[in-house]
Amino acid sequence: MTMKIGVSIPDDLVAFADREAQRRSTSRSGFLADLLKAEQVREQTRRYLEQHGWDVAEDESTWREYQRRQMAESYSDDEW
Repeated sequence: MTMKIGVSIPDDLVAFADREAQRRSTSRSGFLADLLKAEQVREQTRRYLEQHGWDVAEDESTWREYQRRQMAESYSDDEW
């Protein structure tokens, strides 16, 4: 579902949004939506890392080991 909203944005930021939208071959609304989606992912990542600790992101082997533990825990009741 999409919703049309009205917001006040300074002229220089509107000009920037228009240039970036044109460069990316999208509309101003599409560009702003992409920025909000990226911010949403950034916020989800921040919350996840705060909940599980930053050590899971220190290096790839630590991250993979963390994923293996999570998968083992999540699917421990499954019968294969």
